[in-house]
This record gives sequence, C-alpha cells and structure tokens, in this order.
Amino acid sequence: MEDLSRSSGLELKLNAKKHSLTLGKDLNKVKPVVRRLKEMKEVLAQKDITKPAELYYMYRGLRESKDEFDIRKNKLRYDVTIIRPERLGNELMKTAGHYHPGDYGELYEVLYGAAWCLLQKKNTKNSRIIEDVILVKAGPGDKIVIPPGYGHILINTGKTHLVVSNWVSSEFSPEYELYQRGGGAAYFVFEDNLGERFEINPHYQEVSKIRVARPAEKIAKFGLNSGMPMYLLLREQAKKLDFLNNPLKYDYSDVFVFL
Repeated sequence: MEDLSRSSGLELKLNAKKHSLTLGKDLNKVKPVVRRLKEMKEVLAQKDITKPAELYYMYRGLRESKDEFDIRKNKLRYDVTIIRPERLGNELMKTAGHYHPGDYGELYEVLYGAAWCLLQKKNTKNSRIIEDVILVKAGPGDKIVIPPGYGHILINTGKTHLVVSNWVSSEFSPEYELYQRGGGAAYFVFEDNLGERFEINPHYQEVSKIRVARPAEKIAKFGLNSGMPMYLLLREQAKKLDFLNNPLKYDYSDVFVFL
C-alpha cells in the first residue's frame, strides 16, 4: 500500500495490486468509474489491441463529510484518478481526452507517479486545426492549471501507477466528442525501441509544434504551492478556487514555466 495522505491531505492509500484506493473512515465511500479499453478504441493509435481490459479508475466527488457543505456552496467537485502503467500497444497509457464547454478550466495535482499533460487549443471555426499544443511534465506535488479553451489528456510516463486529483466546477460535464471524432489528441505519444516519440494524428489538418513546460511551483493568486495539498484550499482559502467557476476573470500567463 502506498500512503497518499501527505500528498493529498486526505486519508488515502493506493492498493497497486487491485488498482484501487483504500478510503479513510471520514471519506464518503465513492465507487470508481472504470474506463475500459473497449470505450477507448476510437482515440487509440492502434485500434486492434485487446489488453489491458481496464485502463483507469475515477473516484468522482470524493470528500470528507465535514466538507460537503463548502464543496456545494463553492460549486466544486474533487476527484481522484488512478491510471495504470501498462502500454496501449506501443502507445503510452493515457486518458480519453476531453474539452470543457464554454470557458471552464480545471486544476490537477499529481499525488503519485509521473505525468505528462498534453493540452491542445482548437481553432474556434475548425476543430481540425490545432493552434497551440503544450506538453506539461509533472511529478508528485505539482499542480497543473488547465487554462480556458484547452482540451487535454493525461499520460502515465512511469513504470508505476499514476494517481492524480482534480478540482473542477460542478456546473458542467466534460465533452469527449471532439477527441472521439478526431481519433484522439493532436499527437500520439509512443514508447518503443526508438524511445519516446511523438507523431501527429493524421485526422488533423494543421497542428502546431509542441511547447514543453513544467507547472509553476507557486501561483499565489490561486493559492497553489507545490508543498501543500490542494484539497486543503477548500478549508483555508476556498476563494482561491473561484477561477474554476469564473475563469475569464483571471490571467493564466504564469501557470507554466516553458523549457
């Protein structure tokens, strides 16, 4: 069991053998939503693979009972996702990918493992034209702010499970259609005897070059610090999470450090 209490601020443990979380007594008993291979065929580079059958596990709406009122009042939802370390053929393990309606963003935190977050911004008139692509490399304690207008996938680049949490507005649902229709993200990320490599998804008409970044270690206006679990913001500085419900009030130019 990997103890995630210090990284998450909650009583959580990762059971790697069972690909699951052990939840502390004060946490609501959320059952994970399982993302299966058969649901991901459309977004894979190799659509004929047959395993693994299960890819990742989403514990949605996780909270301590004493925080329920504040979470509802601030129109938020806290999730934890476990992403397995296996490969999808020779493609790195990834999530399905989604955009948000309107201008809503999202906030991720790496609790365990190694993550890449591949963001893409589509042209407003033609979703097959990708105007910006950012690859954010993150490790435990890092916070990844998803700016308005960016679709995104998470990629497990490590040999262990990747565990990430997220704060998101409770006022919308993710939109998966454009990733499904596009056969995945703008780039496929492979690992084979040539090492890690990126290939442009041929569905897209135009794709910008990848800009590589790491998360800023501290973003004061959002209350983010690499040494503090972001769940605790709800109790101490809930107003710092206002950008998740009122995204256009804020500037996002300092959320990444470009390499």
